[in-house]
Amino acid sequence: MSRRFIFLLVLLALSAAVAPRARAALNGDQVFLQRGTGADGADQLTFINHQTGEALTVDVRGERYTLAGDSVLYFDPSSNALRQAFPDGSLRAHPFIQPGPNTRRLDWLLSPDATRIAWTLTDGQPESLTTLTTVAFLNGTNPRPVLNDGPRNGIRAMPVAFSPDSTILYMDFQPDGIGDFTPYPQYAGLIALDIGTGLWDYLPDEPGCFCGAGFGAGFFARLKVNDALTGFDLHLYNFAGQVKQVILAQTLRDYTQAGSVLISPDGTQAVYALAQVRDFGRPQQSVRTVFMRADLQALTQSPLTDPINNYLEPLQWTEDNSAVIFTSRQTDGTWKIYPAEGRLEKVSEATLLGTLPG
Repeated sequence: MSRRFIFLLVLLALSAAVAPRARAALNGDQVFLQRGTGADGADQLTFINHQTGEALTVDVRGERYTLAGDSVLYFDPSSNALRQAFPDGSLRAHPFIQPGPNTRRLDWLLSPDATRIAWTLTDGQPESLTTLTTVAFLNGTNPRPVLNDGPRNGIRAMPVAFSPDSTILYMDFQPDGIGDFTPYPQYAGLIALDIGTGLWDYLPDEPGCFCGAGFGAGFFARLKVNDALTGFDLHLYNFAGQVKQVILAQTLRDYTQAGSVLISPDGTQAVYALAQVRDFGRPQQSVRTVFMRADLQALTQSPLTDPINNYLEPLQWTEDNSAVIFTSRQTDGTWKIYPAEGRLEKVSEATLLGTLPG
């Protein structure tokens, strides 16, 4: 029995393990990533049809793999192009989103219902950056430039989240290049941009520290270093009632990096990653990660797991908000945690990207 065949059997098992209570709702292809396992060190995307169990693997070379409609979007640095991979194995350049000759950075973001896409093109030199942000339907129709920002010294704008009704685009004024070296996404100055009018304003208490944040279930959650410099308070803003609440930090010594806040769809809890990094950027660099759980009703937070020696980030809530799927930007694999039990288990050697619509 070949190793590849065994790997596909494992992925089929994972497609059931990721969300067993929702199996009947999955109609399309589940997509998994393995880095550097293809020909000449290419990455491999595996599409598994949940109805038939058929699997197809395609070699790609890229970064920032994102499910979008019936394809996987990824940026190919070797060709400086945004490309798409499809479940039939075909690859193509994206038809309407591409960097220009002076573009330093291309970022993109899908709306919650996956019908719209926002993208930013950051052009210019480090001391004079301009960012053009455009929103369109996923098929390319009705493109609308919504923000032309700059020039700014070392600062670019990037999309972070859509509002549930896709009328507001949340963006961040980001120090250019620094985000590539942080273990988790960090934000410096978050804004709310009205897609219809192009008007924007800072979110409450912004600009803030260069820290993590999350959006979901009508909340904006912002991590901030507490006054004692011993941990991260979670500031919770309810957009509907304009109410702010603060969930006080749990003190964990030398855990100085926090981010990837993921709010449950029912708005009752959130998880985020908290990391201790030693010898940053050196060959002997080491990391310890603790996942924190915030109870958004009791307004408490506590460690969800014992420390692990890896960077993991929450990908999605599953099983009626009773479990969380985790993946890593550095290491292949998919993990699951049941917050009620605090139990972390690895469910695949491949990285789950998500499920394409059927």
